[in-house]
Amino acid sequence: MPNTRALYRSVGLKEAELFLVSGCSAFLAPTARPAHLLPGDERRVRTANCRDWNTPDAGSGHAGFVTAFDVGADYASRFPVRTVGNSRHQELWVPAEELATFNQHIQGPVRFTEAWYGPGYLGPDTTLGPLERQLLALFEQRSDALPLIQANTAACLFNSAWWSTAPAAAQGLNPSDHLRLLDRLHQTWVTLHPTWPLPAPGGNRQTDPQ
Repeated sequence: MPNTRALYRSVGLKEAELFLVSGCSAFLAPTARPAHLLPGDERRVRTANCRDWNTPDAGSGHAGFVTAFDVGADYASRFPVRTVGNSRHQELWVPAEELATFNQHIQGPVRFTEAWYGPGYLGPDTTLGPLERQLLALFEQRSDALPLIQANTAACLFNSAWWSTAPAAAQGLNPSDHLRLLDRLHQTWVTLHPTWPLPAPGGNRQTDPQ
C-alpha cells in the first residue's frame, strides 16, 4: 500500500454542506487571503479550532467539524509547512490554484471525525422539523427509516453528534428511547455508508466563550 500522510482540517457547517455535495472527496478553493488550503498533522489543533473558533461563529453555522483524510506522503512533502502560533501548530500551505491536483491525491474518503456545536446551532435545512425533534421524526412514521435517513443525509451526518449529547428530555424522549433511536440511526447509517462513519461528539457549548 502506498505510503500516506494523515491530515486534518476543521470546517464550519456551511463549508461542510458544500463539501458533502462533492461526495466528501474534494475540498473547495478558499476565498480568504492568502488563498491557501491549510490542513495540518495535529488533530488536537483542529479540535481546538472547532471548539474555540467555529462554535461561536455565525458564518460557520455555530458548528465545527474535524475532517480527516490521507494524501500520498511524497506528494504532500512538496508543500511548505508553516508554523502558526506555536511549535505544535503546523500547517501545509496548499495554494488554491493547486487544489484540484491536491484533491486528486486524496486517498480514500474524507471523514468527519468530530463535531462541536455552539448554542446558536440550528443544523442544515431539512423537512424533519426543528433540531430537537429530528431524531424522533426520523423513526416515528415508519418501521423502516432507511429511505428517510437516505433522503436527509446532511441532517443525519451533521446533527447526529448533537442528538447524542443533547438531553433526551429536550428532544421529547425518555433516556431508553433516546439510546434506542441513536442505535438505530447508527446501524442504518452503517448500512448506507459502511466506510463513512458518523462524527464523534466533541461537545455542545451552552454559552459563547467570553
